[in-house]
Amino acid sequence: MRVAAQKRSELPFAREWARAGQQYLSMKSFLVVVSGILLCSCADMYVSKTDVATCGGSSAAAIDAKDYGSGVHMVTANCGVGAYDPKAIYIRPFCIDTAVFEGDEAPSDGEMPIRKALTPVEFAQDLKEELEKIAPARILRDHESPRIGWLVEGHFNRVDGGSPLARFFFGNLGAGRSFLALHVRVTDVTKGCVVYEFDMAGGSRFQGKLGTVRASGLGKATHFDLRNAAERVYITLSTNPYRYAARSDATLQ
Repeated sequence: MRVAAQKRSELPFAREWARAGQQYLSMKSFLVVVSGILLCSCADMYVSKTDVATCGGSSAAAIDAKDYGSGVHMVTANCGVGAYDPKAIYIRPFCIDTAVFEGDEAPSDGEMPIRKALTPVEFAQDLKEELEKIAPARILRDHESPRIGWLVEGHFNRVDGGSPLARFFFGNLGAGRSFLALHVRVTDVTKGCVVYEFDMAGGSRFQGKLGTVRASGLGKATHFDLRNAAERVYITLSTNPYRYAARSDATLQ
């Protein structure tokens, strides 16, 4: 029986199967590397600068995202513990009157003012859906003011839809990419002070004509940028949004 098994292992098709398996593993490793490179250039929004204040504290610390290694020191009355666990979150549509609004935003120049006016409404709706993961959220009307919880407001600095034509030909090199820049301010209504204030910027980056789940490709890129920005606000204000290190079962050593 041992001799028969040895003969079967020496058959030509057995060697071919072994060679195919090695090629499959090599191709799988190659795909992992390529996927990692693509993810590095994924469309997304990033916090570029933050001011962290403490209600009742004695100071606020400015944190620049470009200076991770410089060290940030805060001297506050509550030992630097940030605001968390709001009872409710209220969203006021962001101001956009002074923002630069350009690129592929509307089919014609005549429609551009309408699209600009509706951009804060769309972003407020995206924010509501994301921030509801933290606490009950509501979009405020012009005459309304919150009495408890957090108030999230801010303003747009630039909304650029980029160029679908440029993305079609040279999108993977960064041509025609969209760009969104805004400022976010979070106020603790009960205590009457700003607890977080930060700038955000990002866009489609090096996405080409095909796009991804986070980029439009040849479509309207600003809709994706607004959703990505709303998600980034949620991630920024959450303690552990990805549930890292969460245990589903208790184990004893």
